[in-house]
Amino acid sequence: MDNEIYIDFLPGLIRAARLEEDRLEDLLIIRTDKPQIVGNQYVGRITAIDRGLGAAFVDIGLAQHGFLPLQDVPKALGDKISEGNYLCVEAVREAFDDKGVRLKARIKDDLPASVKALKTVDRLREWILRQKREVDCIHVTDARIAQEIRSYLSEWKEGRPTVKHLAERPDLFEYAGIEEQIEQLIQVEVGLPSGGSLLFEQGRTLTAIDVNKGTMQHNGGSEMLHYQLNLEAAEEIGRQLKLRNVAGRIIIDFPYMKSADHRKNLQARFKEILKEDCVGHKLLPLYMTGIQELTRKRAGLSLQDLLLSPVGIGGLGHEKTPFVYGMAALRQLWSGSIHQTRPKTRIVASHRVVEFLGSCTALPYVEEKTGAKISLHESSVWTSDDVVVFE
Repeated sequence: MDNEIYIDFLPGLIRAARLEEDRLEDLLIIRTDKPQIVGNQYVGRITAIDRGLGAAFVDIGLAQHGFLPLQDVPKALGDKISEGNYLCVEAVREAFDDKGVRLKARIKDDLPASVKALKTVDRLREWILRQKREVDCIHVTDARIAQEIRSYLSEWKEGRPTVKHLAERPDLFEYAGIEEQIEQLIQVEVGLPSGGSLLFEQGRTLTAIDVNKGTMQHNGGSEMLHYQLNLEAAEEIGRQLKLRNVAGRIIIDFPYMKSADHRKNLQARFKEILKEDCVGHKLLPLYMTGIQELTRKRAGLSLQDLLLSPVGIGGLGHEKTPFVYGMAALRQLWSGSIHQTRPKTRIVASHRVVEFLGSCTALPYVEEKTGAKISLHESSVWTSDDVVVFE
């Protein structure tokens, strides 16, 4: 079985994807402007203590102070929990909505009296080393990252993969068919091979997934149709939850099955599928009506949070961010400079995209790679649409 990893890089963004037989099975997106900090350790300064909440608020250098439950403070540190004191803390849950990073205190001596990071997790290294299946090859667009990967592959337990630096493929994800699959992951509707579909409604408080039979047919009647559809849907739901990095409460509406054995088999199979996910979860019993509830641990930002921003009344709709359009434009322009006889150097886009590109570190990086100055021009036609044109 072909099992390969693809990694592309622009300053401010690393994307890593694992394909099995050309199908996306794992995905990592690292944005420096939206860092993931779980596992990082800091010297933090206690800014306030709320005995009613049973927590302390700790400055660790972020815009929002971290939240340290007093129950997570070792007894040996009890006399050091007062305003103004410094202590070692580890991030155990990412910030989301209006909630700050959750912290846990660690015992560490000789701490400096200043807020600073003590240890940061290498997310790419962690992601690569956790791949459970044998990987044949790792394709990388950046020479420095390729060298870093070679340096820690000595920890790979068996079947060490080849690392290939592909300097001429800034369009690596498009070339490998990954770009299209990521695009599908931010859509509401997910098609199933049988003709059925899933509808993903990812909200702030919960995620609802509806399983529809669509054009699917079965000679065994509605009971067997629903049973086969639900088994197929469970496989895809497990994959989608991991790739979209959905967290929190999740409600799935499976089509009704009269047979208790079918319901039992479905939940047993779903439990096996969820075991393949490295992120913790809790699966509740399946209701007779077909409603399945589970919770999935928060592990960084979801794909929706990384690529989209809320729009419309109540923020119920979503659209791609200027970051996504801008980075895609730079990759496309860089690729064109390699593969086109007359490469283009002008980007015409909305105000939001031009503003982002004008301040991002990826622009001079691409200019150095292409050997040409890239000019940015604000479109006089589009106002809210972030379509990008090259000239």
